This record gives sequence, structure tokens and C-alpha cells, in this order.
Amino acid sequence: MIVWRVGHGSALDSGFPSGPYTCTGMPEASVSRLWGMASDHSNLTHPSPYADPALRSIAAHERCGFDSREALNNWFDGWAEALDEADFEVWSYTVPDWAARVGAHGQVVFSSHEAVELSRHKFTLEQAALFA
Repeated sequence: MIVWRVGHGSALDSGFPSGPYTCTGMPEASVSRLWGMASDHSNLTHPSPYADPALRSIAAHERCGFDSREALNNWFDGWAEALDEADFEVWSYTVPDWAARVGAHGQVVFSSHEAVELSRHKFTLEQAALFA
């Protein structure tokens, strides 16, 4: 399956691009841009792997991603500009079906050992509406 993930452009967490909730290895200026995102994302709409009944956990070698770019966009709605400014990028990977578990809201927990990078690119920022 193809998995979409938000990962830092240069900071690594155990050899894999650091995610926006752990911020491992990131400079303080980048981390400060994301202050408030974790509290903005409640377990009702953005369940952690432990709170998601379909996932129930996440192992040390696993990472979080999404089953579509649309699911990633929905999850991080309102945070794309801050993520872009903090040097996060959108990555896509191919992952064997047996090495991925799909939970609520399109969230996927997958083995970082089995993921093969397909692409990475900067966030495409949404244009502000001219008329509301």
C-alpha cells in the first residue's frame, strides 16, 4: 500500500524522518512553530495509536502515516503553513500490506523497516479564499 507521512526534512528519529508530534532532533525554532498542535488534536478527531481501537498500540520500529493524501490533509488542516515553516515535508512510501495497520480517520501505523520511499515534497499551501 502507499502510505503518506509528514516528516522533517533533516531531523531523524532512529534513522527515519522525525514526525511533528515527537520533534526529535529538531531545532527549537521549528518546534516552537508547532506549539499547540498536539493539544489542538484531541483523541476524538485525531486519536493516538493507543486511543484508536483499530490500532491499539505502536511499536518502536513503527511510524504513523495515512492511507491517502486527502486523509493527511484533513488531519493537518490548519497546520500546513506552520509545518512548512518548521521544515516538514510530505513523504510517500510503499509498504507491504502485512507491515501496515489502518485505523480511524485514515491513520496508518507502519513498519519503518519495510517502508520504501516513493517521493517527498514541500507542503502545498492552500490559497486563502478571496471571498467568504
